[in-house]
Amino acid sequence: MFTEWGIRMPEYDRHFEFEQVFNLRDMGGYLTADGRQVRWRRLIRSSEHHRMTEAEAAAFVSEVPLATVIDFRADGETEHRLEPGPLVTDGVTRLHLGMGDPKAKYRAREEGEWTPGFASTLDSGAAQWTAAIRALAEEDAYPALFHCVTGKDRTGVMGALILNLLGVDDQTIIEDYGLSQRGMDTMFESLQARGIVGADEERNPAMGVVPAAMREMLDVLGEKYGTARIFSFWYTAQLDSFPPSEAFAASILFFMRAIALQMYCARWCSRKPRQLSTVSGWRQSGVVDVD
Repeated sequence: MFTEWGIRMPEYDRHFEFEQVFNLRDMGGYLTADGRQVRWRRLIRSSEHHRMTEAEAAAFVSEVPLATVIDFRADGETEHRLEPGPLVTDGVTRLHLGMGDPKAKYRAREEGEWTPGFASTLDSGAAQWTAAIRALAEEDAYPALFHCVTGKDRTGVMGALILNLLGVDDQTIIEDYGLSQRGMDTMFESLQARGIVGADEERNPAMGVVPAAMREMLDVLGEKYGTARIFSFWYTAQLDSFPPSEAFAASILFFMRAIALQMYCARWCSRKPRQLSTVSGWRQSGVVDVD
């Protein structure tokens, strides 16, 4: 694939396929408002991955040599004999930022509906979101993977915040969230094939995506904060770990880190000849890869 000015852009498969790990995919390839492209094989979003086999993990890390794994699962969701799984090795930093209600999916089955409430998690999960963004503002954090249980809801909000921070438009963000339905469908088919779910059993509503909920979250983000960058800037200044005298300085530092995250995750997608000089500078810094 080439841009109109002859710069070669590598093509990658967005989705990774495993026997019992579903909804693991790359966030690369999306275009930003300022003409860049989110880099491939830098940010991976996923469902829980402890059931990945050693062989599958070896093949995956040969292509994506993980440096960081961020886990948004609540404490009650991480207690499995296979945890933390073959992706979390001695050379990988694992950051556990637990949030959410482990019983929510069971209530969805009983009530027959799933209402994610993404918008409310902006405030209720602000400490976890900002901690994750702070971690991803370090260059040596990449490649990085973040996940929850299904890789759809908490992971979906985090993915939306990152893409918004990078300058990806709202419709693309919603469509990226919607790709989780493919993973949920594959998961349900696997559960049926293994006899864990009956052939005639109705699907838990919590296995569905709700684009309207993501749209609402993005609308609230825009109306209340403007962008994810301002959201992270605001909440860093509110963190209890900083005394009032240091809060402003801390927020400025975090704002700079948010810009750094944008640099580490985006590549220049040149559209005008005058931008070509910028490409060489970014290439030398290792922030972009231009063949």
